[in-house]
Amino acid sequence: MKLRTGNCAATYKALESERNAQVEKGDTCASFTLPYLISDSDGFGQRDNSIQRNPWNGVGQKGCQTIVSKLLLSLLPPTEQIFRLTIDEIKMATQQQQMLQAGAPPEELAKQKTEFDLALARLERVVLNDVETSNDRLAIQEALTHLVVYGNALIYIEKDGLKCFPMRKYVLKRDAIGNPLECVICEKIGYQALPEAVKQMLVDEDGEVKGLIPGEDAPDYQKNIEVYTHVYWETNKVNWYQEVMGVEVEGQRGSAPKDESPFLPLRMYRTDSESYSPSYIEAVCLADLRTAEALSQAITEGALIAAQTKHLVKPSSVVNPKKLAEAANGAYLAGNPDDVFTIRTDKGNDMNVALQSLATVEARLAQSLMLHNPRDAERVTAEENRILINQIEASLGSVFSILSQELVRPYIARKLVLLTRRGKLPTLPNDLVKPVISVGLRALGRSNDLEKTARFMQILQQTIGPEGIGTYVDTSELIRRLASSMGMELNGLIKTEEQIAQEQQQAQQQAVMQQAMQSGMADPQKLANAAATSQEMAQPQPTEEQQ
Repeated sequence: MKLRTGNCAATYKALESERNAQVEKGDTCASFTLPYLISDSDGFGQRDNSIQRNPWNGVGQKGCQTIVSKLLLSLLPPTEQIFRLTIDEIKMATQQQQMLQAGAPPEELAKQKTEFDLALARLERVVLNDVETSNDRLAIQEALTHLVVYGNALIYIEKDGLKCFPMRKYVLKRDAIGNPLECVICEKIGYQALPEAVKQMLVDEDGEVKGLIPGEDAPDYQKNIEVYTHVYWETNKVNWYQEVMGVEVEGQRGSAPKDESPFLPLRMYRTDSESYSPSYIEAVCLADLRTAEALSQAITEGALIAAQTKHLVKPSSVVNPKKLAEAANGAYLAGNPDDVFTIRTDKGNDMNVALQSLATVEARLAQSLMLHNPRDAERVTAEENRILINQIEASLGSVFSILSQELVRPYIARKLVLLTRRGKLPTLPNDLVKPVISVGLRALGRSNDLEKTARFMQILQQTIGPEGIGTYVDTSELIRRLASSMGMELNGLIKTEEQIAQEQQQAQQQAVMQQAMQSGMADPQKLANAAATSQEMAQPQPTEEQQ
């Protein structure tokens, strides 16, 4: 193992102050929404209970959960297409031009395009099935939660699944236009869980373990070790390695193309020249949350005071206050009823003002936090999903666009790489070009293709009639295009051209034999000629090349 001159710990410490400033803002937002996100830097997830409390108002918590759910539903809908693979049109046109020059008929080019679409649809189904059977949505939901409250999160896409790192676990440096340059992840891992090679590296000549985090009340084998992962981006690729005690860990260095990076530093907003983004809570509704919190506390405490009942007894009265308080129901006591008074806190008007102010603030928060649900239904159609995406775009500004490009697109690209390595993806026809990934509204393009095709056939039937459709429309090509637009697999469902031709030949044979039998009862020679004719029809006809 080779000692590096500039170790990851020093880089982490140098970038930590800028990160901590944003973490403090996130902690403030979490205190009004999701206090459980506030934790110390302990690797085992132990929380600092001294800075946690339960908010007086629950609209922030409900709003955060609603935004996260809607973002997750729109980015990774469980029943809809989350992405689309397309072929580069320029390369496709170049290849088709070469085929035309080679003498290929134009109708074959259209069929080739359809076959490409069907192959891409099969790729999409494989990726979608893998997403549905994995636990990736849990990690993405965790990342979205941190984005809404803290504004930043880091996702690591490994072969076994996804892992989310909150802001407390990493530092990040971006360039002037927001591209990531350098990232250092600090994980506190138990010494016992480290690989044997790393354990041996940490043992000195006296048999003592180096690098244990001090101050932990536990045996050495139960203490934590700081493990740093250094990630840095270059022009066309991303590189990473790990360090422990300033020494690089062997076998943990890797690289990947920039578009297929396993490390995804996420942000809520694009803020040029800033390494960290403000959160949605900080940017949109923190002031209203503060106001709602203060009003809710005042109303709650005022209601508690108003609900209390206390009595005053005249000092000169013969009524004994202690006996009055301890007397059972229906007891007889000596005294004058005018000597006892009930204290009333006439705070109703003040509380009404506070309630009206709170209702106004909560109405603004409901709009900002997207608490209004336009429709409750068990199933959501593609059109409704499109409307939901438009609503999110209108309510959250460019958030959905940023997450589509910085989360979904690289996530799908990395999925394609991992599935290809495992041999679960079919090969693209002719190795034409690497697929282009479309997300968001563009991912709904297949349903648009289906609607256009159906509309075209409807107009065509109204114009030329069913007979004209049978004359001018290639039925097999229509079936392939409909299946491609719906993302369906045709193998085993639709008959091939060879099967159709064979069935037609069999039908013709049966017709000839039936006609011959009707007339062959009087002429055996006709029956023999018909049998010979049917055998000739069953023989495959030679092609022009064979002739």
